[in-house]
Order: sequence, then structure tokens, then C-alpha cells
Amino acid sequence: MKTILTAAAALCIMAGCSTPAANESYADYVDTGIGTRDDRGSNCVVGPQMPYGSINPSPQTENGGMDGYDPLSPIRGFGQLHVSGTGWSSYGHFLVSPQTGLDVSLTGHDSPHSNDVNKAYYYSTTLDRYGIKAEIAPSHYSAIYRFTYPQSEQSSIVFDASQSIIADIVKEMKGTVIDNSAEIDAATGKVRMMIRFRGGWPGGAYNLYLAGMTDKTPAEAGVWKNGELMPGVTSISKDSTQTGHIGAYCTFATKADEQVMLKLAISFNSFEKAEELLQSEIPGWDFDKVKEDGRKTWNDKLATIDIETPSDEQKTIFYSALYRTFTMARDRSRDSQWQSGLPYWDDNYAYWDTFRSVYPLLTLVDEPAVRDNILAMTDRFAHNRNLRDGFIAGIERPDDQGGNDLDHVIVDAYLKGVKGVDWEKAYEIVKYNADNQRIGHTGRENSSNDNCMRYKELGWIPSCLMSCSQTLEFAYNDYCTALMAKGLGHDDDAALYAARSHKWTALWNDSLESHGFKGFIDARNEDGTFVNFDPALYGGSWISPFYEAASWTYSYYMPHDMDTVIALMGGSEKFVERLTYGFENNLIEYTNEPAFLTQRAFTHAGRPDLSSYWVHHIMNTFYDTAGYPGNDDTGAMASWYVFCSTGLFPNAGQDYYYLNAPLYGKTVITMSDGHKLTITANAAKENIYIESCKIDGKQWDSPYITHSQLMKASHIEMKLSSSPTQWGKDAAAPSAQI
Repeated sequence: MKTILTAAAALCIMAGCSTPAANESYADYVDTGIGTRDDRGSNCVVGPQMPYGSINPSPQTENGGMDGYDPLSPIRGFGQLHVSGTGWSSYGHFLVSPQTGLDVSLTGHDSPHSNDVNKAYYYSTTLDRYGIKAEIAPSHYSAIYRFTYPQSEQSSIVFDASQSIIADIVKEMKGTVIDNSAEIDAATGKVRMMIRFRGGWPGGAYNLYLAGMTDKTPAEAGVWKNGELMPGVTSISKDSTQTGHIGAYCTFATKADEQVMLKLAISFNSFEKAEELLQSEIPGWDFDKVKEDGRKTWNDKLATIDIETPSDEQKTIFYSALYRTFTMARDRSRDSQWQSGLPYWDDNYAYWDTFRSVYPLLTLVDEPAVRDNILAMTDRFAHNRNLRDGFIAGIERPDDQGGNDLDHVIVDAYLKGVKGVDWEKAYEIVKYNADNQRIGHTGRENSSNDNCMRYKELGWIPSCLMSCSQTLEFAYNDYCTALMAKGLGHDDDAALYAARSHKWTALWNDSLESHGFKGFIDARNEDGTFVNFDPALYGGSWISPFYEAASWTYSYYMPHDMDTVIALMGGSEKFVERLTYGFENNLIEYTNEPAFLTQRAFTHAGRPDLSSYWVHHIMNTFYDTAGYPGNDDTGAMASWYVFCSTGLFPNAGQDYYYLNAPLYGKTVITMSDGHKLTITANAAKENIYIESCKIDGKQWDSPYITHSQLMKASHIEMKLSSSPTQWGKDAAAPSAQI
């Protein structure tokens, strides 16, 4: 950790990071470099974007990872679309490279950089090789660049129409350009690029269109192919039978410190749509107005949670994490492929990642975004019927990581009373999934093995790829669906799904032993015999009966049946002993999504003090100005931190939250309806336990609070201690409601 922090500090100094002055906004505490300068694989995008913005321009480098960028490597140019925090990449298209001289080869124009400024609404850097200052300010679908050139007879902008992270940076992903074109008009400075591409997380093929223009008439313009210039030629295209890159370029004669601006927009539908979006968002050439509008937008968005702490570092970590929560999924309603008039939200990279804390956080502070996501789901259901865990570039991704986890997003919002949704219509989706999905991962299975299809028949999946983890995920899907069915009066459905949700116990192997403890979730053959799969063996991704964690982790993943788990493990005392051993000996992947609730499992066994201890351990050990504990996963890790640092955490798909000692002396959360909740505490680094709690002046002895109670509360006052306490130990834990 010390090495990481030292490297992070050096990078921050190199990038010109600074502490915001007292009169600066929430937005100016955001450092988008967090998650790019660590060695833990956070994979965050350094470039700026608007809340849920469609476009996300960002620098790219040869040694970039899934985000396309390594802060210590020379910058190749600036791509227009990226996905942040992911373990598998997408996009990175339409590279823009400002230069002096003209080099259209793929690597020949790389430039070291300095004086980086990494803000939510603005990015700038100096390309040291050329002495060019490059600045970016995004709007929602479009962005404006400002390049400050030295004196030169050949200042230029090179456009690469073929670039992608998948094919050019993380080459093992083997993306494919199917069709490609570029054109430029020297008289007007207008440029168009198109790509039809297959690769990355979407799996299928998608189209992208760029429309842009410069504010200065080029002295020369043309196109290029595979490093060869074609002066005066205005258009070029290629297809999948051809190799290499194509693009366009333009050159200018510039005086010292002369600024040339480029503005562009991206559409998934057409050049005409891209031009319409560009004209409506950035009709003129006022770079500073776009920048300031972005700053105001982000300031309003981030102001929903105000924290008081003397530590500027804590503010930077917090508001940078809150920023990540508001970036994906993307609101592309004005660029919808269906033009239905309903909201259209894209780049839901994986509900498996985001249902646990991203969407519950948005339900508190940005309910309209949750409402519109669910309305978009109902529109997708009308068009695609079969909704998947990932929806990227307008494509339902076939392979699910876990269960049918958009069910949790819908049910969580229903139980918490999100307004503006036809809930019977939304229920059609979760009922369809319960009756027609709940299908295990078959994409890498032998086609003759139908075990992955048998959950609805048995209530568990016989041994196959991800059979254990998906059984548990499907069980919780069923439970949440049963809650919604019961609330809407569909009693027969509720009884069916509730009964099925508790059949996961068929995978509990009482005799399976690990590290002196007996009883774990185990793969089970279709004849009923257990595989005796090593509980400590890490499942990895797509390779075992468990996904991204071992049985040591998944044996606690029953968010609706914790009483049953505690009983199976021998009662509360044995449960706590075993869970503590698992944490202390790194047998539980406690910073990854399957274990987001595992820290809270102590609370169900009457030890909220241990929940608070391990939450603080994770916050203080794995969150810093370098990055997150592994892939941020489109805001999953960031939103976990936002919740925990304020003293709350949801059990998503149900209507209650856990309480823990907060990091801050005072937090004010402005709810979506305008109601303000103030949380105060005698916060200090050593004060990680709750000694007592009051809600609106009344003693509160439970480590749980329901959503309705939270929404009515005005003040949560905690007295914290540096030593373990008895608070909350005798409170009744929420049990299965159905």
C-alpha cells in the first residue's frame, strides 16, 4: 500500500493536481485520475463526461489497459467513447491527434505529456513533443477541443477512423472492423467518420458515426491509409477484407499560441443525427461556456451529498467516487435506435455489478434516473423480449455473469416507491425472467449437457460451469420477484417463486470441510452426489462452478436467508468465528461484488461492531487517491464507498439498509424529493464503532433501518467509539418476509 500511495502522489504532482480553494465547487474535488494511476486494475477513464453522458473523450496510449490509457506512457491521441472501470473493454473509436508536422502512422505521433488537469467536466494536457496544449470540454452527446499550437507552417489534426481499444491497445481481444469510412471537406473543415465494429463486451456488431468541424479553414486536407497520405482526396473507405487503418487529416499555418478548435458529436444511428446533436448542443465556438456549463451541471449533481471533513484528501476520494456513480449507464434517449419516445439507456455494462449499490444510491439522490432506466427496460422488453445482464451499444449481451439481475433493479425501485413507473408493466419483465429465464451459463458448455437449464425444475443447477454461483443468484432473483408479486397482489406467483428461492439449500454439503470448518456450498451432480469442490479454490471468471469467488465467499451469499445460513454453520457464535477466520486469512474475496454483503453478515449474527470494523478496514486499505480495490465496475466499487463512508449500505432488492460508523463529522444527503437527511458523528480515524445512535432525537438501537424510515428521518446522530461496543447486538435481524 505504501508503494502504491507514493506512486499515486508522484503521478498527482506530475499531473498538476491541486487542492480546491474554499470557494471552489464540489466538482472541483473530483480527480478523474483516481482509478488510472493505481496498479490494482481499477481501469477508470481519465477523460471527462457529463452525468450519464453518451460521449466520453479521453486520451489513449499504447500501453493502456481496458480503459485505453496509461498515465506514464506517451499519448497517441484522444478517442471519443470509452467504458470506465471494466474488466473487459469496449469502444475507443475515432482517435483525434493534434500535431506539428504530419505523421499518420499508428505509432509515429506518440507524445510525452505533462501539466495534466483531470476534472469531471474538463481535461487538458501539454503534448511535450509538439508544444501543443490540448483541452477537452464535453457536452452530453458532443465535445469541443481547443488546441493551442506553437508557430508552425504545418500544425495539423489527424483523424483515425479505424482505432479501437479492442483491436489496437488490448489486442488479445481481437476486435474486427467490418466497415469503415472517413471524409473531409477542406473548404469547410467538416469531417465525417463511420465504423461498423464487432468486438469487446457487446459481442455483436454496432455502428458509430462521427460528425465534426474545425473553426479554422484548413490550408490542406486529405485522407490516408496505412500511413500513406492522399492529399486532396476527400473520402476513403474499406471493409473487413482489407487490413490496416484509414482516416483523414487537415493542416494549418499557425502563429505562436494560436488556438484551433474542433467540435464533434457521436451517433449510433447516422451522420445526420450526429450533426443534429452537435448543432443543438454546441452551436458556436465558445469553449469556455461549454466548460463552465459542464462545471455547473456536475456541481449540481454532486451537491446532493455534502460532507464535512477537515481532510481534503477524503473529499477528493469521496467526490471522485460519487462522480463515477453518475457516469454509467448512459442516457442516449435522443439517439435511441427505436425512436419510441421512451427513455433509452445504454451501456448498462452489467446489472450484476450495479444492482447492489449504484442503483440504490441513485434511488436516494437521483430517482428520475432510476425511473427512466426502468422505463427504458420496458421499452427494451417490448422490442427485444429477452433482456440480458449487459446492454451495450444497443446489444443485449448473451452471456450473463450471474442471475437475471436487472430484476433486482426493478424490485428495489418498486419496494422503495419510485414514482412514474407502470409497475404491472415492469412486473411483466421479472415474471418473464422467472418463468422463461433462470437459465445457467450455457455459452461455454457442451451442447449435449442440459444441466444449466434445470434450475426451474429442481431449484438448483446440477454441476456445470457457474452452477453454484448462478443457483444462488437465481434464488435471490426469485425471492425479490416474490416480494414484488406479493405487493402487486399476484399471490400464486409469490408463493411459487418464494418456495423456489429457498431451495438453494440442496447445494449445502454438510460434510465438506475447509480450514477446520464444515459445511459449504458445493457443486452437486445430477444424481444427487456432491462433487466435493474445494471451498477455498478461487472460481475466477467463466471457469468453474463459482464465478469470481470461491465457495468460502458464496456460502454467505443468501441475502434473503441469513437466518438459515447461520443455523447451517452452527449458530451465531460459530458463524462469527468462521467469518472472521475467512476475512483474516483472505479466504473471502471481500472487496468484490459477491461479497458486498459479506461484511454485513456479522450484523445478522449480532455483531454489527465487526461489520463496522471490516467496512472501515476496506475503506482505509483499498481506497485512496490512486484507485479502487480492482475494477471499479462502472461505479460499483465507487458507490460502495459512497454509501459506507456516510454510514449506510443497502441490501438491494429489499427495503432496508445497514448502519455503520461514518467517516465524516457531518453528511447532508438531499433526497430526490428535496428532503434532507443529516448524519452527524464524532468521526475520527480510530472511531470505527457505533456506541449509540439517535434518529430525530429518539434512541435507535437497531443496526438496520428501512427505506421508509430513512426517508422520514431528518437527523441520524451517532456517538462513535474506538473500542468495540454492545450497540445493536440484541436487535432482531430482518428475516425472510415471504
